[in-house]
Amino acid sequence: TGEFLDDLARAFLGDALATDPDASPVFAEVRGLAPTLIQMGENEVMLSGAITLAGRLAEQRVRTTLEVWPRMFHVWHMLAGHMAESDEALDNAVSFITREYERAR
Repeated sequence: TGEFLDDLARAFLGDALATDPDASPVFAEVRGLAPTLIQMGENEVMLSGAITLAGRLAEQRVRTTLEVWPRMFHVWHMLAGHMAESDEALDNAVSFITREYERAR
């Protein structure tokens, strides 16, 4: 839930502000970061944060791919071998890494 995430954020941040660049890449200087793949389920409570992050990365000229997976939930990747969407998401991640590695060579 959002409330649970707020509790976790407070525990993680301590006295730091949520806008501290060390706390969130949304507020960090990310120019020059390697190409980034973000995979989120459409039912993920942090989906809006992922969309914000993808926009921020793109604004800073970081090659960014955002995949929003229908009906998926937090960390659906852990069901690889048991759920087709998990396997497909991991295959997409491998393809992304392979493609970016080849592009960088």
